Amino acid sequence: MTKFYLGLIGVLLLAAGCNLDSDTVVVPDVEDEFYLELAEDFENGNRSLNWKLRTIESVGCEDAGIDYTFHWQEGQTLVLSINQVLTSSDCDPADEPARALVEIGTLSNGFYPVSIALRETLEREGTLRVSDSFFQIEIESGGGVLPLRERLFRMPEHTLWGYIDHQGIDSLSNAAADFYAELEQITERQVLTDGHYGFFESRNNGDEIFFPEIAASVSTTLAFQRTLTADRKGAVIELINTYRETYEELRLVIGNTYGEAW
Repeated sequence: MTKFYLGLIGVLLLAAGCNLDSDTVVVPDVEDEFYLELAEDFENGNRSLNWKLRTIESVGCEDAGIDYTFHWQEGQTLVLSINQVLTSSDCDPADEPARALVEIGTLSNGFYPVSIALRETLEREGTLRVSDSFFQIEIESGGGVLPLRERLFRMPEHTLWGYIDHQGIDSLSNAAADFYAELEQITERQVLTDGHYGFFESRNNGDEIFFPEIAASVSTTLAFQRTLTADRKGAVIELINTYRETYEELRLVIGNTYGEAW
């Protein structure tokens, strides 16, 4: 009889273990496939947040896209579903990732829950923090989506930024220096926290500016960021137009938080 009870207990424990295992859902981690990058937009002078999506690896096609859906759930949670990479059979071959722009909108300061699903089979949670000085996103690891940078510093109001490329031509090098000297007279120095501001990286409290995706040699460019008040915009535009007309080969790439690109 004792052996019977011991056997019965063993069977019950085995059954309980099987039931426990059947109720446990194991979601495997997947290899990271996509970068998510925070980006500020200043269109028409209105600030909003975008998420830039791109594949980590090249898809071998130029202008490849990413199919996704985005919505606000219950007014607070940001829900993103990445469905598939979009390429055409006759695309131009290129060593490029697929890209997409997710327009999030204008956000008040606070914490926002984030839910990201990959191909409707895997879901990871995260948090977006919004403050006066920065955006910050955190996403659970193993979900296939990786923040390119967790923190994006917000551009101060009335910021002007850009670079001048003299392309290694001596006469244009002098013109670039003259342009910047005149720009300093009608704008103001601006101190920035070191970090990433979307369009550029700030170093040495904003005295040094680096454009990660600049389409020119760093040795031939003069980069800057300054404070530009609304009443001095006309003077800056006149300065830019004068140098462009006088030095046609001098390349000026300039933007501002008013939503203008010159």
